[in-house]
Amino acid sequence: MEYNVNKKRKRFFSKLSRKKKIAFIFVIFLCVFLLIFLYLSFVVNPVILHATEAKVKSLTQKALSSAVYTVISNNDYYDDIITYTYDNNGKIAMITANTLEANMLSRQISSMAQGSVETMTNEGIDVHLGAFSGLMILANSGPFISMKLTPIGTISTSFRSEFVSAGINQTNHRIYIEIFGSVSVILPTASPQIEVSTEVLIAECVVIGEIPSTYLQSSYLDEMLNLVPV
Repeated sequence: MEYNVNKKRKRFFSKLSRKKKIAFIFVIFLCVFLLIFLYLSFVVNPVILHATEAKVKSLTQKALSSAVYTVISNNDYYDDIITYTYDNNGKIAMITANTLEANMLSRQISSMAQGSVETMTNEGIDVHLGAFSGLMILANSGPFISMKLTPIGTISTSFRSEFVSAGINQTNHRIYIEIFGSVSVILPTASPQIEVSTEVLIAECVVIGEIPSTYLQSSYLDEMLNLVPV
């Protein structure tokens, strides 16, 4: 019975013209390729991304934070970017931000962070071979395979300040810088983008005296710190 089936298949294939044979083989090849592509896209890629996303975010945040600490480690920038103006009674009348100095600091941190992220991505990330099976249960099994990472775009930053009560007639003024970056993981059929951000305290000062409510209840200082000078 099996012999007859094989014989019929051979006869069917032999009756096809050369062009039809090529078309038939091409369709089979295309179907196999499509199945492999779909399997990689909808089964393998999600498993690999799940296995790498947390690690990529952690490494990128570490690179960004390291860049900030490298820039601010030997300097106290508070007095460079914040100025207090007092009235005749010695009370705080105005708080202003040095926009030019804040932007210089921002560019310095961005440049350093860009270099740190590029160094990190050049080293790649190790993924278990089992992740390529598409089975979550095997994602942490097998030897490691190095996967390529690519930085996307440029690093961007923004400042944020907050006032926190530090006792009677004392207020702790803190200034943070938030850094935003994107890294792409090179997967078999795609390159998903992972957004990463981290916030670092870059300066603080205990202010003696009453802070005008204008600054406590608005984003005025934040807007000044993030203003791009003309």
